[in-house]
Amino acid sequence: MGLLPIAIILSVALRQTSSVIIMARQELTSKLVRSKCQPETGVSTEAIEGVPEGKFPDDRNLKCYMKCAMTMTLTMRDGKLRTDIALSMAEKLSADIKDRVIAAIQKCSSADDGLTDPCEVAFTATKCIHDADSEVC
Repeated sequence: MGLLPIAIILSVALRQTSSVIIMARQELTSKLVRSKCQPETGVSTEAIEGVPEGKFPDDRNLKCYMKCAMTMTLTMRDGKLRTDIALSMAEKLSADIKDRVIAAIQKCSSADDGLTDPCEVAFTATKCIHDADSEVC
C-alpha cells in the first residue's frame, strides 16, 4: 500500500475521531452550563428541554438561562452577542452541520439590535437561530 492511501485513511479516521471529540466536548459543555445556570436562574428542566423542540415561552428564567449559557460559552459579553466567537466555534463543527450553523449565526448576527436587556438579547438570538434552522439549535 502506498503512502497516499494511508494518508487518506488517516485523514478520514482523524476527521471521525475529531467529530467524536467535538460531540463529547459539546455534551460536557452542556452539562456544565446546566449545572451552573439552572440553579442560578431557577429555570425549569421542562423549559430548557422545550427549546430544541421550538418551545420558547415568555419565561424570564428561561431568557436569563440563555444569557448565562451564552456568557459561559463566550458568545455574549456585556449583554452583546459575540458572533465572531460563535462563528469561530462553528468552524470547528463537523462538515455535515458546520455550514448550516454558520448560515444561521450569520442570519441572526443582528438579533440584538435595539435590545438592551441581556436576557432578551440571548432569548431573541436563540429563537432566531432555531427559526433559521431548527436542527442546529
